[in-house]
Amino acid sequence: PAPVIDGVEVEKSEVCAGEENLITVRAHTTNGTDDHLHGVIGGHAGSRVPLRIWPDADGSYEMPVISVFGRNNVMRQIEVPRYTVNACKPERLVAITHRLLPNTADEVELAARIVDVGAKDDPDARPFKPARYTWVFDDGESEETAAPFVTHSYERRPQTSLVSEFLLRVEVRGDAGEKLTGRALLQIPNMIFQNFAERGVVTVLATPTPRFPRQGGDGVVRQSFRLWHHRDAPVRIDAVTAVRHYIQAANSSPHEQASLGLAEIPPGQGVDVAVKLDTRGEPDVFTITYFLEGKTAEGYPARGTFSLMRPPPTPTKQSSIPVTEPVLLAKIKRARELLAQDFVTDEDIWRLEREGKMADLDGSPPRAPAR
Repeated sequence: PAPVIDGVEVEKSEVCAGEENLITVRAHTTNGTDDHLHGVIGGHAGSRVPLRIWPDADGSYEMPVISVFGRNNVMRQIEVPRYTVNACKPERLVAITHRLLPNTADEVELAARIVDVGAKDDPDARPFKPARYTWVFDDGESEETAAPFVTHSYERRPQTSLVSEFLLRVEVRGDAGEKLTGRALLQIPNMIFQNFAERGVVTVLATPTPRFPRQGGDGVVRQSFRLWHHRDAPVRIDAVTAVRHYIQAANSSPHEQASLGLAEIPPGQGVDVAVKLDTRGEPDVFTITYFLEGKTAEGYPARGTFSLMRPPPTPTKQSSIPVTEPVLLAKIKRARELLAQDFVTDEDIWRLEREGKMADLDGSPPRAPAR
């Protein structure tokens, strides 16, 4: 059956155009599957969404729709209760964006952007120069930064529902003492919960260090992985196998017995294992994938997997497309100087742009890294 919507709370009865208004939905299921509830408010995933409404030129606007989903995505919909959106505009807004960092177990990067709304049309508006950012992550932790971005790990969040929600908040203080605040809802799927609830399988996770593999001067790729789980008791490891994937072959090797030197994974921080790939001894191998199988103290099957990959080859003049665009070329040169690296990525340049270290090179906003 579809979920039952118990109520919708609207933070403010009236707002200016584009001003945040927190909408909170309360719902339950009639078959005891509340842990599968998830929702969408005005196109934004979550049950607590800071909603913004921008009226049309004639001042009219429609109230967004709330969709609440239960197990197997059965759905119930209602409109957001009507509130007044006035023609006024806030002077400035703070928009929070977030993205999952690659090769991490739910480490998220948050970025704050100040948007002039009313201020851009007001010649007397004082400029706002941000000095400090205070981030609240909604998991009991907070952090202060001088830059408009921060990273935070949610990998240890409880795995008790299909999704976890975190109402992010950032307070931006200007150098004259003024303050701006912005919010955003972060919703993270809980695959570990889903694996156990639907398949009865306990998931063993693997967090790499360093985040991306590196190849030494001896041709060996070395990387450590922290193996861990969410159970309160050790997980016994009964079998470890490895599969090699080849550069030129469509097929991979059969599963081979492997050893990681561990019999169990303790609760909490888990255990670190080190693996390596000798690219000179195995020149045709580009990835080794490890598979772990075991059991919990209660007898549930436990499974995990992780891969050690050969890094991409070092760029050369022959293998690369020359950069001719003057501004991008200048940014590459500056990034190499600032980071003391022979090679830089668009991720490096994007980070330096957000830190303001490319501001004199052009007036364009930071570019999102290529995916």
